[in-house]
Amino acid sequence: MPTPNSSLSSRSEKLPACDPCRALKLRCDHRRPVCSRCKDRSRAADCVYRPKPFRRPPAPFRRISKQKRVTLEDVATSFASRSGPSRGLDIPLDQYPNPGYLGSSSHTTLFDHLRLGNNTEHDVSDRETGHTSNSQTDCVVDDIYISRGAELILELHRISTMQQFVQVFKSWVATGTNLALAGPLTGPCTSTVLHTLSQCDGTHTTAMAISRNLFYSTRQSIMASSETTFDEYCTNFSGHNSRWEPFGIFFTAVCRASVDLAYAEPLYGSEQQRRKIQKLTLSYSDRCLDLCLPLDCMNDLQLVLQYENFISHSQVDGDQSYLSWRKLGDVAASLFALGYHQQQTETFRAAPLFLRDIRQIAFCRTYSADKNVSIFLGRPPRIIRKFCHFGLPGNHVLSSQVATRRPATWGPTERPDFVTDSRWAALCAIIKEDILDLFTVEDYDERYRRARPIDVDTHAQWNGVPESYRLDCNLKACGRRPVERDFMVNMKLNYLHVQFLLQLALFNPMTMNPNPELVRISLDMLGLVVETVMLKDQIINSGTSLVWKVAYYGLSAAGLISLTLINQSYAMEALHTGMSKVFQDLSILVGEVEHGTLVYVDSPNYSLLVRATQTIKSLLHRMLSPLHNKTTATGNQPIELAESEQMAALDDATWGLWDNNSLQDFEINFWDHLAGHPFLND
Repeated sequence: MPTPNSSLSSRSEKLPACDPCRALKLRCDHRRPVCSRCKDRSRAADCVYRPKPFRRPPAPFRRISKQKRVTLEDVATSFASRSGPSRGLDIPLDQYPNPGYLGSSSHTTLFDHLRLGNNTEHDVSDRETGHTSNSQTDCVVDDIYISRGAELILELHRISTMQQFVQVFKSWVATGTNLALAGPLTGPCTSTVLHTLSQCDGTHTTAMAISRNLFYSTRQSIMASSETTFDEYCTNFSGHNSRWEPFGIFFTAVCRASVDLAYAEPLYGSEQQRRKIQKLTLSYSDRCLDLCLPLDCMNDLQLVLQYENFISHSQVDGDQSYLSWRKLGDVAASLFALGYHQQQTETFRAAPLFLRDIRQIAFCRTYSADKNVSIFLGRPPRIIRKFCHFGLPGNHVLSSQVATRRPATWGPTERPDFVTDSRWAALCAIIKEDILDLFTVEDYDERYRRARPIDVDTHAQWNGVPESYRLDCNLKACGRRPVERDFMVNMKLNYLHVQFLLQLALFNPMTMNPNPELVRISLDMLGLVVETVMLKDQIINSGTSLVWKVAYYGLSAAGLISLTLINQSYAMEALHTGMSKVFQDLSILVGEVEHGTLVYVDSPNYSLLVRATQTIKSLLHRMLSPLHNKTTATGNQPIELAESEQMAALDDATWGLWDNNSLQDFEINFWDHLAGHPFLND
């Protein structure tokens, strides 16, 4: 029989519960190493006892005492009624505080400053060493999600095309290209995927164990300090530390390879088979991304996967797809949550150089994509520069450069690559954001005043680019590797597009005709796009696909030229020296789309390109028709009457051909509107 004192001592002693019992608020019997409840529920791997279970966590990581959790029944009901590939993890419905980046204006940061004087010595020590109890280690994954991960592992184990996926990826990388952001990681990720799948024997038990280990590693922080090497960094997600992110990056790379490689037998030999592989591998990428933990565990690896997944969706689903637009928003949200829009912090600077480059490239490319997609779709941008402070990647010789409109200082690199392409894309995006502001200024005198310094900075930026990066000759005469040619085309088109937007912002619709400089820039931009289309077998996709070049740059130039051609008297004046070249370039663009050498029926952006080329073809036919120079459509009216009717149609304000509100994107509505013009309706 225990003595009264010993009984009192046992009642006063408080034993800690394991993490699963603590999360589910169940009574734990405190057995070591695995409690009875976890053992009965086959959750031995999750049964962990904290070293300091009763210590109150610091405020930034403190969770509310009562959280409403999603039950297994709720999850099953939700997934039974939900369609689509996007599925989430079991997380608390009320999660506070926000575990992401919290700036100086947030209430949490304010009260953290107020409580600094009351922190104990242990609190300060834990905060400096990073040993805090946070939501990453507290989050418990339910068996339903582990089962879903096991299903994916078994599916990948059983398919007979895994080795063919690897071969296609290697063939693609051998051309000199790679994923723009995840390029350095694709090799280690491929090895990790093959190593992990080699451990699967095809049984459900083994697949469950692999899935459980992947979830356990995925919710762990990726450790890196200023002295961490790239190989040491890769150990965070390779071998026994394998995570879900490498799986997603690998399948994203295979998807991009199938986009670039027209034939890859025996995996695919026709356009239908190729599209099937693209959608299959992208669905694997989506499933792996969905299996990663939610935002409170966001890290660099998940950000890389998110960005590359977005790019693949834009190339497989199309740039007009709402899913692609939403994916871009997810990437922007993750950048803000990680705090990478404020790169002057000590935490950001303490990262190793290679990781700092990845973060800067991620922000630069996302910032550029945000501006380009915003212009293409005519929607407001999500990332505003005045709230951001970011640097340019790649120049380790000089101090870190803050991205501004002032001319950048370029390093001694002699060949263009993804880093230089990202730097230039960000610089152009900064200018494009300022140009978009011009479209909101109603006073045209004020527009001209604001545009003058923008024009000066644009030319200064381009003149500051090393000659080894600039395409100053014909693409055919450029003696570079195919992927380097594509980089140089990207940079030149981006520069021309900035000039195009600036001149478009200065166009006054009351004058009815664009200035000659806008027409000249349009001719140069269209000519370079057509030349790239003609030499498509001599370039390799460097991250900006050929279809995007045509849809974004080519159609903008073709749309402006088409509007100019309709006004015949002005067209002969503005294009008299290059009219034959205009007809040639427009005819080539139409022929490439019509004959399916540029896009297939099931290809993304197909509808936009077909509608635009139909209108262009109608315009060319109308301009070159012999009857056009003799009679009107009826064949009875005199030339003078026909011309007067055409001029009346041009002067009719209801057509709004030069309405600036519709000239930023040159999207499908623009071509539908232009096709209805009386000049094209015989």
